[in-house]
Amino acid sequence: MPEALNLKRRIFLRSILVSAGLLVFSIAIATRIAYVQQVEGPEWKSRAENTRYRIIPATRGNIFSDDGSLLVTSVPEYRVGIDLSVTVRHSADSAHFFKNLDSLTIHLGYMLNESPKAIEKRILSARRKLLNVMAYNEAQTDTSLWKQEPRYLSISPKPITYEKKKWLFENTKWAAIRKATKQEKLEDQALNRKKFRFKWMPLDSVKLFSTGLNFELVPNRDKPFRNTASRLLGKTDDIIIKDPNGQGMEVMRGMTGIEKSFNKELYGQEGHGWFENLRGSWRPLNESEEHHPIPGLDLYTTLNINMQDVTEAALLKAVKYYKAKYGTAIVMDTQTGEIKAIANLHHTKDTTYVDDQNFAVNYRIAPGSTFKLATMMAVFEETNVSPNDLVSTTGQYLHLHDSNNMGYGVITIEDAFVRSSNTGMARVLVQHFSNKHDKFIDYLEKFHLADKLGFQVEVSKGNEMPEFHRMDHRLYSKKTLPTMSIGEEMRLSALQMLAFYNAVANDGYWVQPIVVKTAKRGDLVEIDYTKTQRRDSERICSDKTLKIVKKMLEGVLESPHGTARSIRSSNYRIAGKTGTSKKFDGKLKTNKYYSSFIGYFPAEKPRYTILVALDEPHNPETGTSAYGGTAAAPVFREIADKVHALDLKMHRTLRGNPAFASEWQSELGNSHPNDVRIISSSFQIRTNASGWDEAPRGSTKKVPNLKGMTLRDALYVLENRGYKVTYHGRGHVVNQSLEPGTEPLDRRISLELH
Repeated sequence: MPEALNLKRRIFLRSILVSAGLLVFSIAIATRIAYVQQVEGPEWKSRAENTRYRIIPATRGNIFSDDGSLLVTSVPEYRVGIDLSVTVRHSADSAHFFKNLDSLTIHLGYMLNESPKAIEKRILSARRKLLNVMAYNEAQTDTSLWKQEPRYLSISPKPITYEKKKWLFENTKWAAIRKATKQEKLEDQALNRKKFRFKWMPLDSVKLFSTGLNFELVPNRDKPFRNTASRLLGKTDDIIIKDPNGQGMEVMRGMTGIEKSFNKELYGQEGHGWFENLRGSWRPLNESEEHHPIPGLDLYTTLNINMQDVTEAALLKAVKYYKAKYGTAIVMDTQTGEIKAIANLHHTKDTTYVDDQNFAVNYRIAPGSTFKLATMMAVFEETNVSPNDLVSTTGQYLHLHDSNNMGYGVITIEDAFVRSSNTGMARVLVQHFSNKHDKFIDYLEKFHLADKLGFQVEVSKGNEMPEFHRMDHRLYSKKTLPTMSIGEEMRLSALQMLAFYNAVANDGYWVQPIVVKTAKRGDLVEIDYTKTQRRDSERICSDKTLKIVKKMLEGVLESPHGTARSIRSSNYRIAGKTGTSKKFDGKLKTNKYYSSFIGYFPAEKPRYTILVALDEPHNPETGTSAYGGTAAAPVFREIADKVHALDLKMHRTLRGNPAFASEWQSELGNSHPNDVRIISSSFQIRTNASGWDEAPRGSTKKVPNLKGMTLRDALYVLENRGYKVTYHGRGHVVNQSLEPGTEPLDRRISLELH
């Protein structure tokens, strides 16, 4: 019985202890909950408010030139703002805010070139507005009636650079009360005054961000070469997208040019996850790699900076001189199809020209007489016509006439092409294709003039395909074929015409133009665009036709009647064709021209194919519109000269007779044989110089003139002639003890060097 009572007592005591423990634990939990709610509540609420699930844009990829020069890159910039919620969390935060506000606004005003008082007024006004909204929300029992709290105030209208942000950190200071010196205390006592004195203290990041200062990263595209190839490279713009919280955020998208066409590759992969706003910037709460954005790929283009520069400079000079509406110029590598330079200059106002429209790719127009090459190729391919066959160019043919109105009489087909005779070309084409109009269009498709070019840079909708009229087209008429023979009643881009001429230069093989070669991540090639570049495995015409038209293209410059004879070069041979097309105003022809020249060089082994076109050029000397041979051809020559100078592979090697060095060694004077061998090796000249062979000049008994020689050369000459030499000094011989030309008995000589 006592044992049972003891057992009950022990159980009862244990129950009491457990109950007491649970009670204490419950009280602790309740106390902690109360503490968190009442004391730490605002802090946790603030952290919750500053924590957000965000999408972080990736760093956009760079764009490089053919030699690795940076054309476009992303530069971090920062939008300066104030997170007003930081300034109202606690009384201590408010104290920090007002304590440092003056200093902050002074430095922000200096940096942003704005009045500090104006900035301070904006900040305080926005803060009061936030407090009013917070007070209103607290008074509402129904949360659906709450208003959106305006927590963020943008300070800078435009983003600032990293350098300005760094300057702000390094130069912003705050005022602190300091103790008066003994001398100052005595002065205050004598004047019976109480004065506060301040000292400027560095404002560390904690104090700086206690003001609510916030830097939001805003990526910006920078072009180190400024406006070089501006339209081709393109531009970007910021668009607003919604993050998972419904908050708007800016992301960069390509709007034109390469930036738009390769936006997917350049954009990269966005990061995502929970981020905390810590001291003005967003930091991930979890450092998991899956949250990190993946930068975009770097694009390596075919553009050559030097060629681009000379092309733009030559085109700008021409469009200004001829007051053209716009101008375009393209330099293309003949064998690879790589675009080395492309310039588009558009007249805006006064004499200002800007590269803001891609006329070379995105603008279709009647090419004019440069199309006569396709006319002749189709005729030679379809028939057995010889370039020496005769054709009449006298007077008017149908609705066509030549530039001199009277024509050139009866001349050869080749001469008609060289002179750019409209009537001659029309008569030849109509004679052989009058009943085979669509067959002519088939040849144009074979020449890649009537199919989609498929260039890498974007083309506006509706401009993708060239425009030619087959017989079933509503605009077809009996005038269509003769008009097409001279490059009118059609529309195609400048780049399409350039690719056609390039095929002729490239031994008949058509190559698709390309401007972006690879996309890389670091040194690893992710995409090789040359593998998808279209290249014809067969020539666009027969070898016979190719030889004929190449000779005719050279004749345009070499013949005394050629329309481009004025740009013939003595350093290299050019082949090409001028083009002048009258523009239409509705259905009526005007006296405004589209003037162009397309050619390649060197003619015997083409390296580059170039197109130059000017829209509505006006000849300042005659007051009339300028022809292609007058306006466009000289620009071609200027670009070609400079490109030729830049490309050393095209320079001719000066060769002499393969002689032994002994034939010219005496011309070197008294030279060391090692020097002779080095020179001979550099110029690939055979030499028999070996050891300390003498290269004598005149009598060996006479004292040589040693002035200007190095000590090594002087010793070589003198010791081979039996002289004993003493010398002092360093450098070259300035004096010698024996007179040059004398024959002394004593063969001792002293040299002075300096």
